[in-house]
Amino acid sequence: MMRAAMARRCAWRLLELLGVGLVACPVPAWAQQAFQESAGQVVMQAESYDAKVPRSGGDWTRQTTQSGASNGAYMAALPDAGFTLNTGYVTGSAELVYNVLFATTGTYHIWVRGIGPNGNGDSLHAGMDGTGPASADRVSGFNTSWKWSRSTMDTTTATIQVAAPGLHTIHVWVREDGFLFDKILLRTSSSSTAPSGTGPGESPRVTIGPPPDTQPPTGSVTINGGASATNTLAVTLQLAATDDSGTVAQMQCSNDGVTFSPAEPFQATAPWTLAAGDGTKTVQVRFADDAGNWSATASDSIMVDMTPPTVTITSPADGAVITAP
Repeated sequence: MMRAAMARRCAWRLLELLGVGLVACPVPAWAQQAFQESAGQVVMQAESYDAKVPRSGGDWTRQTTQSGASNGAYMAALPDAGFTLNTGYVTGSAELVYNVLFATTGTYHIWVRGIGPNGNGDSLHAGMDGTGPASADRVSGFNTSWKWSRSTMDTTTATIQVAAPGLHTIHVWVREDGFLFDKILLRTSSSSTAPSGTGPGESPRVTIGPPPDTQPPTGSVTINGGASATNTLAVTLQLAATDDSGTVAQMQCSNDGVTFSPAEPFQATAPWTLAAGDGTKTVQVRFADDAGNWSATASDSIMVDMTPPTVTITSPADGAVITAP
């Protein structure tokens, strides 16, 4: 069972496709680095991606030959062979992925610094958490020198919605190859004033740990290998348990489901003494993982019969003299 605490948000896994490479999905791995949004702003160098996914014969390639790039490097959409994709780009276009830890929710305006060397290579798509919303597609307005733009071909400004704080993924897809991508800035300010020069410095990275383990183990108990009855209170328990973290650390046993034995290391078999007396006896066991999550109780029952049979002779009567024939 996978831990689900952060699965509702982001976190991204890598699946390998035959002959294609790696496909990024919005379920981040643990632990990993993420850019820290602060005061409604986060900035990433294009070449500081967390995942790069080639598709449809194209790829984002790190280059340093074009002067004026922030930090001296940028990502080029190659090969420059006239590729254009307006729809289906989430799974059909080369992609860059950036992990971002958001503290501030709301509408973020997307500013991209780039170069469009010609009219067939001057746009890209953006998105969040593996989706490409219409509000962030077809980012354009670039020319043959480095320029900041938040314009789109839809005549609106590029935006995304961050509805919940936490870890999210920001995506950039090729729309037209040939485009040179230098930097991306997301900010809640709706100001139409573009960043100046190469823009603010890149946001710091923080390490994101795993989500807390809240899933308890599951397990079972069997008494004396599943026997239906026993003539002694000393029995052997067979125990089995699994946990999503892979570690079942402790167990406790009980004859009444109220008072449990002290926690002890998990073991596959354990001696146990049943409650006194004859009759049906039930043993309940619970298991804990290394995070301290205790399972629901598992149980098994067995019949105890320690009373030997009573023999009564009715014939001949007591004291009778029997004569041989």
